[in-house]
Amino acid sequence: MPRMLTTSARCRGFTLVELAIVLIVIGLILGGIFKGQALIDSARVRSLSSEVSGIRSAWYSFQERYRSVPGDFSRAATQIDSDAVPGNGNGRIDDGAERAGVWQQLALAGLINGSFDGRQSAAGSATDVECSATTCPRNPYNGFYKISYSAQAADADDLAHEIFTGNHIPAGILAELDVKLDDGKPTSGRFRVHRAYASACTRDGEWDAASGHANCAGVLRD
Repeated sequence: MPRMLTTSARCRGFTLVELAIVLIVIGLILGGIFKGQALIDSARVRSLSSEVSGIRSAWYSFQERYRSVPGDFSRAATQIDSDAVPGNGNGRIDDGAERAGVWQQLALAGLINGSFDGRQSAAGSATDVECSATTCPRNPYNGFYKISYSAQAADADDLAHEIFTGNHIPAGILAELDVKLDDGKPTSGRFRVHRAYASACTRDGEWDAASGHANCAGVLRD
């Protein structure tokens, strides 16, 4: 007759060695996840930095070629493309038509990739980060780049041409971008937090990366 297992035998738990192995495996898995996320974040910072730098380069190249600010170029339809929406030629991106026209004129001039419609109604205001995918290029987080003659960089008093990074960007990513482009401070230098996002994305004069806030926007001043 087979011997019956005792209750203590049937309910035997894990040994310390087995528990240690399980904990090591869990640690390796979590370490791989965190490492993978760090690599993704690093790639996104590089992509964002490259795109912002590319926009600045296109901005200045257009001015050298046409002696005018992109979007504001009054002879765009005759000197670039008949589909180009012309600006008023006053040297500033100061209305919705010109905020939309920046991207259309840059693209038609072959200085950025994409096709943009120059639609004024989709370009938002000089203070917000709103636009549409047919009018403005997207950032890696599905926000929209915009250029406006404004003072939306935190603590900025004077008007200047500003490149908005668009929103939906984590505070930690903008903190790393600020280190690459400027002084690492969200309220000083050329690159700053967009003033509408300052309270949510900064703390005590620093980017609040620890908060994990995922909807921030930055501004690069010309």
